Amino acid sequence: MRLSRDVWCTSVNPQSGYTPSRMSRWVRLLAALATLSLPGTFLAAQIDFVRRHSPGMAPQKYWLPQLTRIWLPGLAATLIFALSAFALHRRARGD
Repeated sequence: MRLSRDVWCTSVNPQSGYTPSRMSRWVRLLAALATLSLPGTFLAAQIDFVRRHSPGMAPQKYWLPQLTRIWLPGLAATLIFALSAFALHRRARGD
């Protein structure tokens, strides 16, 4: 059973008068970016691990660069996208 967009919009919270607007596209985009940046970071770290790792190499030679150049920026981007989506969603609802 498919619901029409009007039914879905009014079922969010009919008492608040909130109707999704153009802003909700930005919220969906930022939420999608937050969702995709986390596995993207993991994939980039795994590719880097395979590329850098070789027997006899000290772990500090690839763990520290991987942490500072892949994990921290990737997780920071995920957090920024998620918080931005949350803030825009709350602002659009008027909460």
